[in-house]
Parts: sequence; structure tokens; C-alpha cells
Amino acid sequence: QGHYEQAATLHRQALALFREAGEPFYEAEALNSLGETLSGHGKPGQARTHHQDALALARGIGSCYELARAHDGLACTYDAAGDRSLARRHWQQALAGYTRLGAPAAKNVRARLNDLG
Repeated sequence: QGHYEQAATLHRQALALFREAGEPFYEAEALNSLGETLSGHGKPGQARTHHQDALALARGIGSCYELARAHDGLACTYDAAGDRSLARRHWQQALAGYTRLGAPAAKNVRARLNDLG
């Protein structure tokens, strides 16, 4: 709805709570959510940092969904920066993960890959 600053503040609060509580799955989810919010607010560089952190955390805990989501978010940041090669690579990883999980997000990622050509 365009309330990016408010959403980012809430995601940061959630992230701090999940870190304090020792909940790495929800920490990865909050990192990806914060990254998506920052991307939507036109801050792909800041978003990339959060998606990279989510990627590392998701790998460590074996969260396939958050791993795919982090790849999707990273692809969006690279696409926004004009790096189509890295965007493609991350979208391919996201698509593979979402497809394995049967996640509906696979359809959107497939469309983005097709748009890249």
C-alpha cells in the first residue's frame, strides 16, 4: 500500500525479536520481508544485503522456501541494477526451489525469466 517506511520499521522490529528469541527460521523470513520492502521502496542495495543474509541463514537451517525466496529477492535487486546475468542466475535458483516445493511463486519467477529472454 506504499507505506514502506512503516513496513520496514515493523520488519526490523520483528527481525530483532526473532534474533533475540533464537528463531532462525523466522529470522530468515523477516530478512526476506525486509528485503522485499526495501526493494519496493527503491532501495535495491539495502535490500540485497538482507536477502544475502537470509540466503546464508536459510542454507544453514535448511529452509528451502526461504532459500528460494532469498534467491528471488536477490534476482530482483540485480535486475533493478541492470545485471541481467546475476538476476537470471538467482531466478533460476529460485525457480528450482519453488518448483521442488510446488510453490505458486514458481509461476511468477518463470515469467520473469521469460521476460529476460
